[in-house]
Amino acid sequence: MPHVEPLREGDPAAVGPYRLVGRLGAGSQGVVYLGQARNGVPVAVKVLREGRTGDDRLAEQIAAARRVEPLGVAQVLDASFAGRPYIVSEYVDGPPLQRAGRHAGAELQRLANATATALAAIHQAGVVHRDFKPANVLLGPGGPRVVDFGLAGDDHTPSAGGVAGTPAYMAPEQLAGQAAGGAADVFSWAGTVVFAATGKPPFGDGALPEVINRILHEEPELGDLPQPLRAIVQGCLAKDPALRPAMRQVVLQLLGGEQPLPAAKAGRSPVRRGVRRALIAGVSGVMVLALSGAIVWLTSDPRRDAGPVVTTVTPASASSSSPKPTKTRVRHPRATGTPSPGDLTTPSLGSSTTPSPSASSTRDVGTIRVLYVRAQGVRTAQTRDCQVGDTVVSGLVEGTRWPVRFRYAWIVDGQVARHGTAYITEARTRAVVPPPAITLPGRHTVTLRVTSPVTARESIAVEVCPVGTE
Repeated sequence: MPHVEPLREGDPAAVGPYRLVGRLGAGSQGVVYLGQARNGVPVAVKVLREGRTGDDRLAEQIAAARRVEPLGVAQVLDASFAGRPYIVSEYVDGPPLQRAGRHAGAELQRLANATATALAAIHQAGVVHRDFKPANVLLGPGGPRVVDFGLAGDDHTPSAGGVAGTPAYMAPEQLAGQAAGGAADVFSWAGTVVFAATGKPPFGDGALPEVINRILHEEPELGDLPQPLRAIVQGCLAKDPALRPAMRQVVLQLLGGEQPLPAAKAGRSPVRRGVRRALIAGVSGVMVLALSGAIVWLTSDPRRDAGPVVTTVTPASASSSSPKPTKTRVRHPRATGTPSPGDLTTPSLGSSTTPSPSASSTRDVGTIRVLYVRAQGVRTAQTRDCQVGDTVVSGLVEGTRWPVRFRYAWIVDGQVARHGTAYITEARTRAVVPPPAITLPGRHTVTLRVTSPVTARESIAVEVCPVGTE
């Protein structure tokens, strides 16, 4: 049973029709009480801090929270905006995950499945949690329940005054002061699963500036987290939110219906490209770790890809199998998560690997090769020979030594569509940032070329169906 404190002096004895019998906790948004409905059923009553009366956004948030399907969440039952606003939700008779000890085996798998399903239901209703962490997972008699999701967006809006939330589980974009969407919840979910399995967050604890720096620049520590859960969690901890799967895709991966690609990790390069951004953390409160006067600068890395670059490939570097196009129309792929490696692949047109002369003069980097290049689109029984609509191509690079930084380029129909830099770490594989989606009907040749410190390439043919094909 959760720890219940006696009411304090100044606490109300009742709000609306609910009698308050004790305190469950307090945070930046208000105080949570154990209450009783008129029929004696226990409920959790969050009395919000003053200043929220007449807040139209509050009413919208509560309405959205009440639309969340009852899948692993503590349902919002009632709310009032008259006078001191309050929210009533299901009472979960169980301890928070942060005090429950380590999980393993089937118990860990059930926890991961239940919390991922809950977050997927929350996202489906148009709500983003933004403060998902072990303290917000209660282990009730009927299984894990996710709580405190109705108002997270209000108190966690980025501001110049600080960082709101629990930094050890926050996504890099949240720490950078950027608006956080569902991808931030995916990152936090993965961190919470690591805590459940190992007893500590993936980027450790300790001094807050150190934790933030590790989240922004270093690789997570996953301990003995088993496969296949380990691969799923790695993908969800990608530094770039665009490389994380959507929560509904995570659910499918957990059920074995979709296989995750190895995580596209950011190494020690900054989280987001752009000009310098100052991250000032100094917000205090029970739900917010204090940091006064610490400034973390996020500096752009000129080696990172700044978007699609279209240049002509010289005959010496272009693949002999790549036809010269008249025009290729490309578009950025939507952040739809990690594609399934088994979906809609096209036979390889060949690969080669040769050492770079400059690499031998520095150190042995081992063998680097393109493990695969795959296309993902839509096919039906009538369109087995072509992809319908936008087609996204993914690629995986493998190395025998680490850590190694490598440069790569995507070549679509003889033109460089994207280039960038990535790192091979102890996982020994790296999913690179894909090229823009291919939308122009017809046959296309797509090549993933490693250009440094060794050279390697892999090509596939992609056939996009004519417009109007269904």
